[in-house]
Amino acid sequence: LVQLVLSTLLQTLRLAHNRTHVQMVPRLICTFAIRAPGLRGVFDLALELLGSCNAEFVQELEHAIRTRIVDVEWEARDTVLEFVTRAVREHAWPCVELLVTQQVVNDAVRALSDAEEYVRASAAYLLAAVVERGDEERARYVSEHKHLTQSDLARLVADSEAFVKRAALDLVHALGTRGVGMWIECLTYRTLYDLADDPDFEVRVRCARILALLTQTSPVNTSELQSTSLLLEMCRDSSRYVRAECLRSLRELKQNTPDVDMTNEPEPKRVYVGERTDLWEKLRNVDLAQLEASLSAEHLYQEALDTQVARELMREKSDANAGNNILDCY
Repeated sequence: LVQLVLSTLLQTLRLAHNRTHVQMVPRLICTFAIRAPGLRGVFDLALELLGSCNAEFVQELEHAIRTRIVDVEWEARDTVLEFVTRAVREHAWPCVELLVTQQVVNDAVRALSDAEEYVRASAAYLLAAVVERGDEERARYVSEHKHLTQSDLARLVADSEAFVKRAALDLVHALGTRGVGMWIECLTYRTLYDLADDPDFEVRVRCARILALLTQTSPVNTSELQSTSLLLEMCRDSSRYVRAECLRSLRELKQNTPDVDMTNEPEPKRVYVGERTDLWEKLRNVDLAQLEASLSAEHLYQEALDTQVARELMREKSDANAGNNILDCY
């Protein structure tokens, strides 16, 4: 019944054009009787209203989300963080600048240590969005926050939950792209090696993205972290999504270094992590055409037919019809 009444009220507010009625939205968010499912509906309406860039409304909304971000229920805290992330990504920064105050950033940084993994992931996604889309002042405030240290980032990247690692890597990549913070200091060769071998392919995709960023922006750390060698190793990843990210990264490296000729197609050469060869020589030895061909669905089907079907045919090992026919793949 409460959910039905709330849905009716939200639809009424959506149709109303009265400014007084619109101010009801922050008050609804502050109502702790409205739990996570109801909050999502209220936040959907708030997201629509943010486009008006009404300063008074945005300030009241900021106060409301700071009230609910410390809710005792983790679902409510997670919903608040997700809403702010959506607002930052879907609206121009001037519309949400008053919403993402330093106090909200402080709350998000504290949420990185939340006991609930979903809240930790949402907090990391929010900070990544602020760094990517916020102004220079807000991005620097996030990167220089006293409670967002090198060890904090390293702990998030090494989280036991794959979706937390994805969010943490998005935050590290955002800091690296913006050129702020201690994003390189939280990475070690062991960490990158483990991420490149993670069971979750989306974690590996983000790892490839960071390896490419390291190669482009930090030549000093490239040798120590062996980012180029790891990136080239990932070109043989079992997931075509990871290989696609590697291909995109290598092409971007080529565009940023026009003096490097990567158009030739040399004999395939396995580049081991421990090899000490010149960075650009490694990149030049990559067969981009072959890598691109391995991404097509037709190639994957043909590869499966060529390598698997012959081994999975039904065979009989002794007398015909003796009841011992088995599949070779077993």
